[in-house]
Amino acid sequence: MNTMSDSQNIMQPYKDGRTAIILRGRDLFDLEVNEKNQLTPLIEMLREEAFKSHQLVLIEYSKSTGITYDLRLLNNEEKSNVTKCLNDLGLCTKSGHHSDNDDPEFTRIIRGLMKLSQSDSKVFLRDGVPLKFLVLFHYTEHLTPALQTGSHSEEQLLCIETALRLSKSLAVRKYRNYIIFSEARPGTLEALLYQNVPVVNLCQPGASQKLPFIAALKNRYPNATLEEGLDDSILSVLSGSTPNRSLESIYVKSENTGEKINANEVFSRKQEDIISISEHTLEPIQLDRVKNLNLVGITIQKALKILFKISDGLKRNDPNTLRNILLAGAPATGKTMLANYAAAKAGVPSFNFVTPKSQYVGESERRIKLCLDIFKQNGGIGLADEIECLMPMNKDNFNGDSGVTSFYTAQLQNFLSDPSISGKCAIVGTTNRPSDISSAMLTRWLIVPVLMPVSIDFPAILESIAHSLNSEVDIDVKNQRLIGAAKRFYEGGSTPREIREALISSCALMDGPLSINHIEDASYKVIPNVNRLSYYYADYCALLHTRNLAFLPWYDDVKKQSDPNYPFPDYIKEILDDDLNIDFIKLNNKIRELQPFANV
Repeated sequence: MNTMSDSQNIMQPYKDGRTAIILRGRDLFDLEVNEKNQLTPLIEMLREEAFKSHQLVLIEYSKSTGITYDLRLLNNEEKSNVTKCLNDLGLCTKSGHHSDNDDPEFTRIIRGLMKLSQSDSKVFLRDGVPLKFLVLFHYTEHLTPALQTGSHSEEQLLCIETALRLSKSLAVRKYRNYIIFSEARPGTLEALLYQNVPVVNLCQPGASQKLPFIAALKNRYPNATLEEGLDDSILSVLSGSTPNRSLESIYVKSENTGEKINANEVFSRKQEDIISISEHTLEPIQLDRVKNLNLVGITIQKALKILFKISDGLKRNDPNTLRNILLAGAPATGKTMLANYAAAKAGVPSFNFVTPKSQYVGESERRIKLCLDIFKQNGGIGLADEIECLMPMNKDNFNGDSGVTSFYTAQLQNFLSDPSISGKCAIVGTTNRPSDISSAMLTRWLIVPVLMPVSIDFPAILESIAHSLNSEVDIDVKNQRLIGAAKRFYEGGSTPREIREALISSCALMDGPLSINHIEDASYKVIPNVNRLSYYYADYCALLHTRNLAFLPWYDDVKKQSDPNYPFPDYIKEILDDDLNIDFIKLNNKIRELQPFANV
């Protein structure tokens, strides 16, 4: 299937009769592959597309350079006619050069263009061909910024008004000139422009678009090589949805140094790009965090199974894939690690959400939309850790932030309800306090409980944590010293996170690499956890909001009933009836009883 190039996408509104557009997203100076399979800046492809297909001469303007233009595509007659026209309109004045005209430079250029369009005497590019311009304004947010009412300078007001007049001008449309207001930071222009000028968003090149670019890179840099196991297909996925210039710089380095291109280098550069493009509202998940991890325990198996099905569905673009999962339960039960583990094994883009709130008026709202737009563009798994802290989840609470929280909540609810993201995006949230989330928001999530681990799982959990800290540790889970240490950790109320910290502390105090001696020593020094009631309370709240029996760790999917052989801990037995189903009267009573003592 043939798809339009980015330069054609930019010109499509012009073909549709538009006078002006706002351009955002991909940098026009990013690299692309032209018809000759050569690397070339996107702006050069735009220049060629505009001239050869539409007889438009591209001229550029920025505050730093003033008017610039490249006439290499024109013959001598055409160059002479273009230069004379620009001189006659006063558009050749270089930035910073004194002019007798008191108008701001930006305004003078737009007025000159309007004058060209309204002139009775036609100006020709060549015999019989009228002279038309594509005028590209770089960093338009510097010229027409979004400011509080009454805070615009006279120059900014002139720029905004003349830009609006130009975008609506019938004369400009009649004479078929084309204006592009390019913004480096999306959503930072004056609101009046967004109301009157259509926006064209250029997405970063995805994996499929990277393949021809990689082929061109190999021709351009023949001495650049890939490490063993890394091929073009893997490389295209690793670098997908990021600027092509980043990948080109990696090839340049390999060409110049002789070093092989490796996956970690490509992924690290992708991290930097995503962080930059999203303005630090998204961060790619670091796969090394779970590289040597082996998640064990019956309390996490249902959650892990669901997450793996989501990962598989995203890889197949299955529209029936679950897209809004909330892992709920006590602190330090492995919810975040579960989400990271599933993301690492998924083979799809995976991101951490970072709070988009800003101290500047209007910035938070803009960053919220930017974050969700970029995530939707990239697809994959988004991790919202401790979601009630990261994202506003209860619109009934007063936040004192001038409506930012309400806006965020509305945007997030709309995103979660968007059927078009099914099979493309999934958000995995974690929470210790699902009861703090509003009912309206909870209905948009599937709650999956991740409860405190049971006693029989502690030897395997302890062995797994030890192995993640020292891959050379080889201790059988039936080792009596390991079982004794696991029992002491369990009786002390230790969570997996606390066990990990205890083992690290033991290594700091005892000589040698981590061994069974360190594990045993750490278990004897455990101080009993005095906050168990809070953990029980968090698990109870998770069960209260779980709406699917199949998500319960003790539910037998084959027999369609609770498994009587499940090792129920005492605090769970207290809220079950004789058929091992949750008694919600008992559950609610327990929640009310523990609430004054809970701190989660």
